[in-house]
Amino acid sequence: MKGRTAIYFPVVVVFLAVTQGIELNAGDYTLIVLLSVLSSIATTPIPSSSLVLTVMIAGSVGIPITGMYAVVVAIDWFIDRFRTMLNVSSDLFCARVMEKITGITDEDNYDAAVPGQEALDAAMGEDNVEAMRTAERRVEV
Repeated sequence: MKGRTAIYFPVVVVFLAVTQGIELNAGDYTLIVLLSVLSSIATTPIPSSSLVLTVMIAGSVGIPITGMYAVVVAIDWFIDRFRTMLNVSSDLFCARVMEKITGITDEDNYDAAVPGQEALDAAMGEDNVEAMRTAERRVEV
């Protein structure tokens, strides 16, 4: 998510500047890029947290937050869904690659000591526990 966020901040800040008729110089662009990279590293996985950082970056180069920011807010929720989808799918892909490289799977740790596992197995009954384990082993991730 970090790289996509580092691209998102400059695009939004420059959009705000252009729509308000503010001309940015090379120093402004450098500051926007530097703050965008640093902010993307520190971005939390909170939905729409990039809106707060966008305000801070825009303010650092003297771009006022006006009505055009409402346009950004209106479309950010939609863009955020794609950022989240890409983040989750890339995490899943990396986990699968690491599983193949290391050979470590969840099945290796399935019977590890889990607090309360014995009580859960007893409540489910031995037949249900074995059926569940067999079904989980058949499922391909």
